[in-house]
Amino acid sequence: MISIVENIDKHSFYRDYVKPGRPLVVKGGISDMPAVQKWNNAYFKDLGTSVSLPIKTGDVSKGEKVMMSLSAYAAQLETYERELASGVKPAEKPAYLHDVPIFHIMPHLKEDVSSFPVSLFPSWYKDNWWKFVQFFMGPSNSLTPLHFDTLCTHNLFFQISGSKRFYMVAARDRDKCYLKSWRSAKVDLEHPDFDQFPLLREAQRDDVVIDPGDILFMPSGTLHQVRGLSASISFKIDWHTNPSVLAGLMSGFQGAPAKNVF
Repeated sequence: MISIVENIDKHSFYRDYVKPGRPLVVKGGISDMPAVQKWNNAYFKDLGTSVSLPIKTGDVSKGEKVMMSLSAYAAQLETYERELASGVKPAEKPAYLHDVPIFHIMPHLKEDVSSFPVSLFPSWYKDNWWKFVQFFMGPSNSLTPLHFDTLCTHNLFFQISGSKRFYMVAARDRDKCYLKSWRSAKVDLEHPDFDQFPLLREAQRDDVVIDPGDILFMPSGTLHQVRGLSASISFKIDWHTNPSVLAGLMSGFQGAPAKNVF
């Protein structure tokens, strides 16, 4: 069962969740962040005229990309969501802006996250936390298949706009998820097929919806599958503690590519 709290201090966070490897949602944990009020399709449509970003097409796990200006992509999302809301079947579903280091590309956006909860991270991330941010922006019904994060990092996920449902499996139950590569799985947690994948019944499975202003913590190695319940904007930081560094290094003996281990 995923714990849900309204606030958390650093000591309690590490004692009760990071060290024992328990997932956590902090409801409204960043609700006072300016980005939660400002960031939407219209905002980025006006802001990103000259900035081109890699947009993932099709199955995001395959990493196929096209380059598109942020302004054009935001306008495409805006049109798509408007057509959905009016009952018109859109001609094509937009691709998914996924895992983009947004503050390297558009550093002025750091002004919109001025109340960032840096205290939740180890001290060596304190001044450079923004360098590790990966940005997500996508349409309703976007899907990221079941996987765990590269090199078994912890994951703090910050929901800015829209809602997402996370389906999770504890790291210790990885072998019950029928991995098809070193970090992605065959099973679909939205529609589990226990006849084809019987070990999945024994796995600790959880799911939770996160809304604008929420923070989700996923411990090192947690497998997760993500469904966009609406048009959505969010970002995450993958980060390490000493034990998770060791887990990441061990992944080198479990099929991780040499470049990732390096």
